[in-house]
Amino acid sequence: MTKEQASEHFGVSLTKLQFYEAQGLFDCHKQPDGRINYDDELMDYIGIINVLMEAGAEMDTLRKFMQKLMQSAVTKEEKLRYLRKQRKRLLEDIHSKQKFLDQLDYLIFTEEKP
Repeated sequence: MTKEQASEHFGVSLTKLQFYEAQGLFDCHKQPDGRINYDDELMDYIGIINVLMEAGAEMDTLRKFMQKLMQSAVTKEEKLRYLRKQRKRLLEDIHSKQKFLDQLDYLIFTEEKP
């Protein structure tokens, strides 16, 4: 199916699909004429890309990971290592933001004192 059809069918914004395509996140799915067929398999990969992008994955490493994943050139151990690394980075970001939230709560608390 086309990018537009996939956007509507799978509920992924056309803007996201265009961005992912422009970033070369699934170049290995290009047909000889340069078009990309947005089939169920590719949309499964796009789901993985969505999660990793929202988790803050770096574009270059994400691109390399997805190319290897889509070409079945990544072992289960490599996949788990990458996913755990992304999880760790996201958790560190959450903890960092929690510190700021605690500081804001303290400022609010001190301002609310009579």
